[in-house]
Order: sequence, then C-alpha cells, then structure tokens
Amino acid sequence: MYITNREVYSKENTSLSSYEIIDADWNDEFGLVVILQEKEEFKVVYNDNTFIPNIELYYPIIRWIDNDTLVIANPRTESNEDNVFIFNLLGTILGSFNCGDGIEDLEVSKEGIWISYFDEGVFGTGLSTEGLVLVDFSGNVIFRFHSDLLNAPSIEDCYAICKGQGNTIWLFPYMEFPLVQVFPESRIVKSYKVPKKLHGSSAICVRGKYSYFYNSYSSDGELICWEIGKKQVQSIGNFNGVTRGLGNSEINHFISISEETIKLLRIHNVDEYNFS
Repeated sequence: MYITNREVYSKENTSLSSYEIIDADWNDEFGLVVILQEKEEFKVVYNDNTFIPNIELYYPIIRWIDNDTLVIANPRTESNEDNVFIFNLLGTILGSFNCGDGIEDLEVSKEGIWISYFDEGVFGTGLSTEGLVLVDFSGNVIFRFHSDLLNAPSIEDCYAICKGQGNTIWLFPYMEFPLVQVFPESRIVKSYKVPKKLHGSSAICVRGKYSYFYNSYSSDGELICWEIGKKQVQSIGNFNGVTRGLGNSEINHFISISEETIKLLRIHNVDEYNFS
C-alpha cells in the first residue's frame, strides 16, 4: 500500500498568484474548481475560466453539483439570511437558501446537498442543531440526523464527512469518534468503534472495507489506514495541507490544499474491494 499525489493547481503557474486559495473541489468528470480571495474580492476558477460571485462571502466552501452548476456556502450566519447559493458557470445565481450557522462541510449527491456542522452550530438554534442534514437543491430538508434516526450516535461536532456507495454518507463525529454510515432513505445507521489512535482525524475516506483517516489528535499530518472491524491500523504516509476525503466514484481518495498548491492523493490498495 502506498500513496501517489498529483498537483492540479499551482499559484506560481497562474496570473492570480496574489490571491489566497480559500477552498476547492475536484471531480474526475468536471475537473477542478477553486475559490480565491484577494482583499475583499473573490474569484471562482474552473478549467481555465473565471467568474466573480456577486455576493458577500466569508471563508466560503465550494463544491461541484454537475458540469454546469456549483454550490457556494458561507459557514457563518447570524440571522435568517441566505448562506447557501447555487451558481451556474457564468456566475449567475440560480437559487439561494438559509441552512443555519456553523457549517463545517458540504458533500453533493444526486439527491441534494449534505451539510455538516461544527459545535457552534450544533449547540446553537435551528437546523444546525441536527449536526448533519440533507437538503435538496431548493433548500428543502430531506433528512435530519438527530430527528430522523433512532439510537444513532450523537453529533456534538462533525469532524469529517465523505460520500459512500449509492446515496450513503460517512461521518466522524466528536466526541466518542465512531465511524458512522448513514442510509438516508431507509433511516438506517451503522456505527463502528475505531481505534483510539484515529480519534480527532480531520478527514476521512472509505472505500470498500478500508477506511483512511488524516491528521488525528495523535499524529501530525499522518495518513492512516484502518480495515473496518480490525484492531490494528497502518500508517501509509505524511503530508501537509487542508484535506478532505473524496467519494467512491473518484479515482483519488483525498484533495489537499496548501498555501500554494492543490493536490490529489491516491492510495494504491489492491484489497480495497476484496471482501473475500
């Protein structure tokens, strides 16, 4: 088992080197989308094209919806103002809605947008108290973690999420840090106790029976493999950057953002989908 990485963006190679990389998303079909900031100006860059989003932004999160559409979210909001926006690639707002304060991360599926929350949202008011929700592309709530699931682990702070097979999603919630898989249609949840060494990981990726955890409390930029249900873990490398896991449909496992570059990380594990 080993890791390879591919650089897909470098500030040195663009005319926007004075801009700070705020967030990015990758899809094997749609390519790379990046949101940049210089002073009060934000730019969205996708496949050598750009547009300036005509909204007020604060450390925004950006994700692909499809090859023509993006979602951009402001993590913080102190009122009922809209903080999730649907854009086309010309920079036109197609829709917007409020999804509460304290947004930690977004994942997009064909059903809608998964939204996770950090502790200030969970212990706040309104939708964010659910810890994890699924909304459709008009902002209608399809699934609420705390309200719709019985006997599920509590989310006090959702440290990481990643898409699973089909319409499922994986999450890694504080404070017991179980690895949790949610099946939103059937309202079923599966929870796995993980080795303590993995607690506090800021990014996860699950492929088949193998799960990968990045930057746990006990490590400094370490990527660790854990075969679900086993006692032992395996270190497979170290790297730096703000990192999150990619879904099952992607060749790569993680996207990692540093001050100057964006890289895709691929784990070569021939046993990922060998369940025999």
